[in-house]
Amino acid sequence: MSRLFKIGATAAMGAPDGSPFPISVTDYTQTADWLKYNGFDTMEVHIRAPQMIDGPKLQEHCLRIGMEISSIGTGMAYGMEGLSLTSSDEQIRRRAVTRLKDQLDLGRILACPVIIGSMRGLIETGETFSLINKRMTDAMKELAEYAEKTDGELVIEAIDRFETNYLRTAQDVLELIEDVGSTRVKVHLDTFHMNLEEQDWRRAILSCKGRLGHVHVADNSRNYPGWGLIDFRQIMSLLLEIGYDRSLTLECFPVPDGETALRRGLKHLDGLMEAMSCSM
Repeated sequence: MSRLFKIGATAAMGAPDGSPFPISVTDYTQTADWLKYNGFDTMEVHIRAPQMIDGPKLQEHCLRIGMEISSIGTGMAYGMEGLSLTSSDEQIRRRAVTRLKDQLDLGRILACPVIIGSMRGLIETGETFSLINKRMTDAMKELAEYAEKTDGELVIEAIDRFETNYLRTAQDVLELIEDVGSTRVKVHLDTFHMNLEEQDWRRAILSCKGRLGHVHVADNSRNYPGWGLIDFRQIMSLLLEIGYDRSLTLECFPVPDGETALRRGLKHLDGLMEAMSCSM
């Protein structure tokens, strides 16, 4: 069956226990082999710092086996080092921008966008939305200019209220992108976060037409698709409606274990896509 969407998985190097990543890796080439063997099309590389891997070697291997790298996840730089684009400490903000420029350099090698998720930071006590938004906009303008030079792309993830109080919905991210004013910056949606924050799946997804750069899929429990209440057929239909043609990347808890979760999630999505193809 020819898939309506490419399906991928997030693989993280050095993530703390309890992180919502189905695969914890020490060698991305071996993970790429496993994903390819088990029917996946893409792999998201979640890594704290790009110097931790040999980018050219990984890209060469993935090209050889026919595995596409969908994206680079960056959140561990915030969780483990505190790097944030909106920190009250200017030195931390500069280090965050530098780290993301390094990730854009890796993205050029791997031919994929760089995700800005938790590295956007929070609105801390005593700070205002306007102040945080200005810091974020200024940082994103600098990063977008660098992306222009490196033929790169940045995708900003809308994240739910339990993890952040800034940029929680698709509309929030779209408004920031308008302020930044660059086509190098796009929206990144995650079905788990959307389930908590969006009031209308249809309106949220349709609003991202032409500006959607990446999609994470997990069920409302943050377990694999099919182990929860989210209607992924509706979501995929909406994504088809806006012409989204990139990966649907599983980012879910490794429950009952990572490999089982990925196999079951892939089977669920494939079954839905097959039924959709038959009705088209």
